Parts: sequence; structure tokens; C-alpha cells
Amino acid sequence: MIAYIIQVLLFQVLFLAVYDFFLSKETFHNYNRWYLLGTPIVSFVLPLIKIPTFQKSVSEELTVFLPEVFLSPENVIEQAAFYTETSVNYMSLLFWCGVVLFTIVFLVKLYKIFRLISVNETIQKTFYKLVLLPKQTTAFSFFNFIFLGKNISKEKQEDIIQHELIHSKQKHSLDLLFFEFLRIAMWFNPMIYIYQQRITLLHEYISDA
Repeated sequence: MIAYIIQVLLFQVLFLAVYDFFLSKETFHNYNRWYLLGTPIVSFVLPLIKIPTFQKSVSEELTVFLPEVFLSPENVIEQAAFYTETSVNYMSLLFWCGVVLFTIVFLVKLYKIFRLISVNETIQKTFYKLVLLPKQTTAFSFFNFIFLGKNISKEKQEDIIQHELIHSKQKHSLDLLFFEFLRIAMWFNPMIYIYQQRITLLHEYISDA
């Protein structure tokens, strides 16, 4: 499993390097969006592809280990039984603790968003719902909800709404949710956080364009 995770991480490093050095400078933002969404999935698939050279090396390692199994199987059984009874898989325990923690963080984020919708003034528009945030100068969107700070000047409000409406129409929230789920599953992988930063920045380029 550790070897698989390392391979996934290395593929993601390679894909991000290609994006940063070549694709990020281009203006094909929608293609770049699919690249950033697709390559994390591809990185999980590529290590599963059986490479003949790799299989041969694994077979050689097994032939070194198998004689010990056949010549003294009682020793192997005793060692396996001792490991099972006395050891604790701390790596697995740490992994699941991280999954639980990041799941809680994700649920708290969702709760805060839904609370903003429930406690603040909401105006139904044709294509979206406008949520007015008192004493705020920030703006963001979540699916068809656009959150707008009331302290933003009237002159800027319409431009900001149009900007956020692009995020809403192009379902950018789905992209962010996708990477939130990846963060839960691979919270220890720094590449996921870099992917999330890249796609967030790309969303802004798309809306500005």
C-alpha cells in the first residue's frame, strides 16, 4: 500500500510540474480545468497498470522468500501469529484518525455555509439566490447561492455578482467538493492541497475572462 501511495504522489508531482511549466501560461482555461480534475484520477489508476519489468522484479523477490516458507513453514506461521497478536497497526490508526478529523472539518464548513443561508436575508433571483451578509465586505458562491457582503459599495456589487454568477453557472463548487473529498481520503498528501490551490486560481481566471 505504501508503495502504491508513493507512486500516486510521484505521478501527481509530474502532472503538476507539467501544468505549472507549460499549461498554466496558456489561456485554454477550460482545458486546464479538466486537466486538473482528470490527472488526480489518472494518478490513482496508473500505478495499478501491470508493467512486465515490474512484475519480473517482484517475481524474483518472491522466489527468494518462498524457499523459507517451504523449508520452515512453522517459523513463518509463528512469526505471523506473534505479529497479529502483539502488534498494533499504528499507521492504519493514524490514517483513519486523519480521515475522521478532515471529515469533521469538511462537515463544519458545510454547516457554516448552510447556517449563513438560514440566518441571513435571502433574495430569490432568476438564476441564483442572493444571500446578503451584514457587516461584511466579502463575496463568494456555493452552487446557485451567491453570498454578498452588505458593506460592499453599490457600484461594485453588480460586477461582483456577475463574477460569482460565472462560478455558479460553471459548477465550480463541484470541483472544490471533489478536492475536499480527495483531502479527506489523502489528507497526508501535499499534492492534493497544491491541486486545490491551482484549481481555485483557475476558477478566478475563468470568471475574469
